[in-house]
Amino acid sequence: MRFRRQAAFLCALALLIIPALALAADVEMTFYGNQHFKFVTPGGKVILVNPWVKGNPDWPKDMKLEDIKKVDAIFVSGGHGDDMGTADEIAKQSGATIITPFELGGYFQQVGVPGPQIFGSAAGGQGTIAGVKYQIVHTFHATGYTLPNLPVRQYGGINQGYILTFENGLKVYFASSSPLTMEFQLFGSRYKPHVALLPIGGRFLMHPDDAAYAAKLLMTDNPGLKTLVPQHHRINTPSPGGPGANPEAFEAEVKKLGLPLKVLNPKIGQAYTISTTGEVK
Repeated sequence: MRFRRQAAFLCALALLIIPALALAADVEMTFYGNQHFKFVTPGGKVILVNPWVKGNPDWPKDMKLEDIKKVDAIFVSGGHGDDMGTADEIAKQSGATIITPFELGGYFQQVGVPGPQIFGSAAGGQGTIAGVKYQIVHTFHATGYTLPNLPVRQYGGINQGYILTFENGLKVYFASSSPLTMEFQLFGSRYKPHVALLPIGGRFLMHPDDAAYAAKLLMTDNPGLKTLVPQHHRINTPSPGGPGANPEAFEAEVKKLGLPLKVLNPKIGQAYTISTTGEVK
């Protein structure tokens, strides 16, 4: 009887401690080039954002698409090849749910992703998946897709960004391909992200100077913003906006504006841990 009481007490204690540890744990982030990010939540869930493997010039050569089996959710911002990339193949082999602009749902069905794994959405929507709360926001960027039997580009809806809130309270803003707009001020004041993943590649996207100013706007009523991560640029090949569209130029522009923010220039395939308040380790 005494042993049973002790066992029951330990089980009850574990039920209290384990969730508390998850809330205190960090989020792990890995960058695979362009806009492809992987997040591992404090609870061990795997979240991908715009996974692009085939054709990605910065994808690690020692990693194979077929090895990506443990994925719980995939966030896709639009229909361009470097947005939705290989989300369909990863979803089919992992069973992950794809959160996508509504119009792209038809594309994913046509390429064989089961209907229950496709969640069509649009800016303004919000929800929770794999323990992660998400808010969908505008990005003001064109989108579209092609299929082998439909060579003319099809309408893929409106490109969208995501603000992800992990179970430990960390908020990460993925700006996808957004240009500089006053909405960055709104997003900072309303959603208060700790980390912002901002496009810097130029030509079709913001150049580093505009991206730095977007960061300034994100600080509106948001003293919790700590870290900026450049994305949508190239590492092993030239960025669309030319050689000046690089993380070093972005960091220089951030310093020029006097912003008290850390710029992380992530190495391909290296995992970084992000604390509950946005500091990167």
